[in-house]
Amino acid sequence: MIKQISIINRSGHTLRGILNLPDSGEKVPVVVNVHGFSGNKSGYKNMHTQTARLLEAEGIACVRFDLYGNGESDGEFEDMSFTGCLTDIADITAWTKTQPWAREGAFILSGQSMGGYLAACAATQLKPDALVLLCPGAGMWYGALERAEMMEAKGIFEVDVEGLKFATAFNKDLHQYEPFSSAKGYHGPVLLIRGTKDELVDEGTCEKYREVYGDACRYITVEGGNHNFASVPAREACNRAVISFLKERF
Repeated sequence: MIKQISIINRSGHTLRGILNLPDSGEKVPVVVNVHGFSGNKSGYKNMHTQTARLLEAEGIACVRFDLYGNGESDGEFEDMSFTGCLTDIADITAWTKTQPWAREGAFILSGQSMGGYLAACAATQLKPDALVLLCPGAGMWYGALERAEMMEAKGIFEVDVEGLKFATAFNKDLHQYEPFSSAKGYHGPVLLIRGTKDELVDEGTCEKYREVYGDACRYITVEGGNHNFASVPAREACNRAVISFLKERF
């Protein structure tokens, strides 16, 4: 079953999403998926939609929301903040856990690119039963504050990101969340995936995450996959890894 869903976040704004729910009528494991920077709940060329359908077929529900200022949710992109994204994830999680179809002890938090960075930060507080990080975009943190201050010194407070207004205030807020120290404190099982041709997230970033999580982390590389796993073989390999990891546990 595919259903449109919405919640009101703690700031009174509507977040809109999609639920893929198995038709079993039973309580099932559920993945909350977090999209990347300037993305949406469907993902690049429907990446998240494809994964959600496969999860549903395997008896796992998937909840996908547009974060505030993105996609169909309330707000403007220039008003988005990293802190606000984290509180959105917390509100989405709280809603998900109260649903009659959500199995206790089988909550999975997943994110791709900036969504992976967000999920890693959020997991320390939300304590999901498993964490899935697809090419987590921690590199966006480096130099974020310096870029914002340099631009503001020139009187520039917004830039054009392919038709979206991006505020320097986002980078100043982001600076609070050094990615690897912010990920410490989560001790559940982690699946970390990177494509070998990823042009945005390097091997070193994933190695640092693996160091944070230690033996609890399974690190998989997808041969030839880029940042969005944008080929049929790469996407199939990524989805196989995610489903195998989850089916082993839930």
